Amino acid sequence: MASNQKTPGTQVSGRRKRRFGWMVAGFLLVAAVSAYAYLERPWEEKPVRVSVEIAEQDQLIQALAVNGRVVARETIQVRSAVSGMAVSVGAGEGESVSANEVLVQLDTAQPRALLEQAQAALDAGLVRQQQAEANAARARALGENTPRSTREDAELALTEASNEVSRLAAALDQARSQLEQYTIKSPIDGVVLDRSIDRGQLVATQTNLYTVADLSELLVETNVDELYSSRISNGLDVLLRPAGNTVAQEGTIVFTSPTVDTTTGGRAIKIAFGTPVDLPVGLTVNANIIVSEIDSAISVPRGAIVTAGTQSHLLLLEDGVIREQVINFADWPAERVMVTDGIEPGDVVVLNPSSVVPGQLAVAE
Repeated sequence: MASNQKTPGTQVSGRRKRRFGWMVAGFLLVAAVSAYAYLERPWEEKPVRVSVEIAEQDQLIQALAVNGRVVARETIQVRSAVSGMAVSVGAGEGESVSANEVLVQLDTAQPRALLEQAQAALDAGLVRQQQAEANAARARALGENTPRSTREDAELALTEASNEVSRLAAALDQARSQLEQYTIKSPIDGVVLDRSIDRGQLVATQTNLYTVADLSELLVETNVDELYSSRISNGLDVLLRPAGNTVAQEGTIVFTSPTVDTTTGGRAIKIAFGTPVDLPVGLTVNANIIVSEIDSAISVPRGAIVTAGTQSHLLLLEDGVIREQVINFADWPAERVMVTDGIEPGDVVVLNPSSVVPGQLAVAE
């Protein structure tokens, strides 16, 4: 009969093989850990990768960016000097008009009646003046045959009649001028930008009836913050980019307000296009005013500057170590600013200063 029991010698041999396998695995694990520690050296500080820029001398343009709107050189709000009913209305929005072209005709029944009354009064005054002249002439002809008082009365009556005629003539001129005010005309050659009156409506003196603009020359109207207003003057070059246009156009400042608006803190300016343009009034225009051009200067991105209190500094990468460097710079509302003191050409400027601290190991990306 066969036996299923293994001999003691066979059991010992299997245990030794398993023990040997575990020993080999452990040795390999220790070797791997040792190799990792030797190669990686986790106890040593590793350099941080940072974005950098090498400082260099270059031409620097200081530009002030503002937004403005297209305006006409001359824009006039047309109102009526008198109240009345509009019996006819002329040009509509977008139409061209000529100087003295009738825009609105008001009902003239009342002023015309007053004109007729003034004319009738003057006619009567002229008749009285003629009678007084005849009486005075007759008194002068009679000479000493007429009492002195009679002659003086005749001369006095003539003077009063003449003065009355002058007064009535002035009243007639006033009535005629009043009648003319019921016909509202365009003050300039231009284009109607807005019309707020229709036939049959009652016109009030405070109502803006028409807006007429001379579009033969367009300007850009804007304002600059008072912090930079002292650097702005007539004649400065400007790059203009109307909304929807990708190509900038040249322009020049032609007007600078002598005052700063105390409510907004802005100084109004106007900019002329270098060449004639055909743009709608009110269109937004981005304007870059060229304040100064410096042939040789070091500039850095504004985001690279760290300011603490009254002191500003940059972080420089020098021999693999981050170093803090105090600087002075010309503050200007632009992405890049001019460093006036503290760094030299060739210095490696850290562009992301918030990611490292002075003394830290770093390497440029």
